[in-house]
Amino acid sequence: MKLEEINNKIPESFYRILKEDFKIDELRPAQEKAINQGLFENKNLLVCTPTASGKTLIAELIAIKTILERKGKVVYTVPLKALANEKYKDFKNKYEKIGIKIALSIGDVEDKESYLENYDLIICSNEKLDSLIRLGAEWLYKVKILIIDEIHLLDSVDRGPTLEILITIFRRLIKDIQIIALSATIGNPNELAEWLNASLIEDIWRPVKLYQGISLNNKIDFFDEKDEIILKTENKDSTINLVFDTVKNKRQALVFVNTRKSSEVLAENLSKILKFTEEEKRKLNEISKEILNALSVPTDQCKKLASCVANGVAYHHSGLVQKQREIIEDNFKKGYVKIICNTPTLAAGIEYPTDRVIIKDLKRYKHGFGQEWIPVIEYLQFVGRSGRPSYGHAYGESIVIAKTKTDKETIYNRYILGEPEEIISKLAAEPILRTYLLSLIATEIVNSEDSIMDFFKDTFYAYQFKDLKALERIIERMLVLLEDYEFIKVDKDSIRATLLGKRISQLYLDPLTAHELIEALKKLKEVNVNDFTFLHLICSTLEMRPLFNVSVKEYESIEESLSSYIDNLAIKNEFDDNYLEITKTALILKYWIEEKTEQYILENYNVRPGELNYKLDNADWLLYALDEIAKLIDREDLRNQIIEIKKLRKRLHYGIKEELLELVRLRNIGRVRARELYRNGFKTLGSLKIANPEILSRILGRAVAVSVKEQLGVKVKEEGLEKY
Repeated sequence: MKLEEINNKIPESFYRILKEDFKIDELRPAQEKAINQGLFENKNLLVCTPTASGKTLIAELIAIKTILERKGKVVYTVPLKALANEKYKDFKNKYEKIGIKIALSIGDVEDKESYLENYDLIICSNEKLDSLIRLGAEWLYKVKILIIDEIHLLDSVDRGPTLEILITIFRRLIKDIQIIALSATIGNPNELAEWLNASLIEDIWRPVKLYQGISLNNKIDFFDEKDEIILKTENKDSTINLVFDTVKNKRQALVFVNTRKSSEVLAENLSKILKFTEEEKRKLNEISKEILNALSVPTDQCKKLASCVANGVAYHHSGLVQKQREIIEDNFKKGYVKIICNTPTLAAGIEYPTDRVIIKDLKRYKHGFGQEWIPVIEYLQFVGRSGRPSYGHAYGESIVIAKTKTDKETIYNRYILGEPEEIISKLAAEPILRTYLLSLIATEIVNSEDSIMDFFKDTFYAYQFKDLKALERIIERMLVLLEDYEFIKVDKDSIRATLLGKRISQLYLDPLTAHELIEALKKLKEVNVNDFTFLHLICSTLEMRPLFNVSVKEYESIEESLSSYIDNLAIKNEFDDNYLEITKTALILKYWIEEKTEQYILENYNVRPGELNYKLDNADWLLYALDEIAKLIDREDLRNQIIEIKKLRKRLHYGIKEELLELVRLRNIGRVRARELYRNGFKTLGSLKIANPEILSRILGRAVAVSVKEQLGVKVKEEGLEKY
């Protein structure tokens, strides 16, 4: 189908962008099928096609048309913040010039973000969209199009239920909403399409040919799709030889491994032997310095990563801080970093200039089961990263490393010839049900037992399993539980949330967690309360999982630490299988507010800065929730504890002892500068106000010293001080 054939179906300004800016002359097969099957006639569509086949443009066609012609709002929801950021930048660059207002909403789940009322196209994470519903964002009723990217994640235990509930809510609240669902290949697309009441768009066309191969003994077999490659044996490790071949041919690769440690070891080994030009080395050294300075005090991990990047290779996993991950991703896109050794953190649908995907491991450790093969659908996500038309690739390659002939045969049959797994609803798990049941009641989407069951009859779970008797029994049990917790009130003909229940839902807490926090708060008068009391309490929640692992050599010291805090605990979990992990996680947060460095925590407890940051974010959210719950309980004996919780949040944010709280109120003063000021006798804002600016300059540097003075109402001149 030629683009000109839809000239009269889309606004002229949009058509010009497609024709002149995107240089589109002919639509791709999936796009033509979508148009023919009702894209412009308000039909729901499920698009299941390979990566780079043009799925996103299908969504854009109807989104931009709807905004310009019907003045309707469009929500584009994705599972990951990184993917949301990429879509936001892309859409903003394309469409702001024709007057479309584009917003990104991935932040605080407590913020209703009322300003979104003024935007046309809102890109958000699934969890953020869920929170906007809980907070009662009224603009959601104006949404005409809901675009769901990566809908195959309905199968995910972590993300699937949120997505399933979101879809069910939108279909019930907005009767004429059009849903465009995008996915890679899945095993049961017809079933999913029927549930969505959608036309199924399937196609195998890909603009860049993808060759799937297996490497055994340095020979890469592409199974008659292309000629075999025989690698030069530079090293006894086949993966290293394959990377050598990639770099030698001026190409880039993602190398998928199954653990963080493996990604680091492989990157280190590669960094010692890869060769680059002097100009390439100069640029890599600049990037290396950025990596090193991502933290105020670099850790050994920062130094190791910086050293690898200086030699053209990086590793990427959840243990890196966000800034380091962004530096690596940006410079891989620019072509400076040639190789990234990564865990599945880069398997999502973000575009990278990946000529070749190398898969070192197709097995992953599963607790209680040992090493297990990963799902086919995850393998397809890996290989889909290779070969992108936007980066001018002629073709892409994915190559799996096999150790034996038997291994090769298994990989070929299981993955290259294999069919992706069917998507199965994960909605029926009790922790998930009790959380979403309270949310639905709190937002008044349901208000009686009958309306609750009517709602769940519309879910993908009900569509798949037909018999709802098991689900009904779980729901009845959950309603009793929520009533016992005093989160809901059940009358003869109605069910409504209490004020406490509504707040629990808005705080995005599991009702069980909220109940345990409430019970712990009531017991505080019996406890010798200190910082560890609250840190241990929040680390005992389900929301803090996964906890930091305890190594065998740590058992004794953590047991000793726990015994020393026994009188400070508001919750006893000695019968919890994870009680040592709870204690270790709480201890690490305690070390952080005692001003221990990231290096100290890494060296002594094997917790990487990225892992620490993730836990700090979670801890902040849980302490905020604890603060909010304590206010609602409104007991006199909790007034002082609320103040302590607020202080603890601030201390966790900065990683400081209580004595520095006053100093960090100033802009540009964090834990390092605040401690330096304190050491030099400046312990209060008053002492800084009357301080000699030259002394402050020696401690803080001239610019920061001047800023501090001005924040305190003192103008600094070259010749001295002048009060405002």
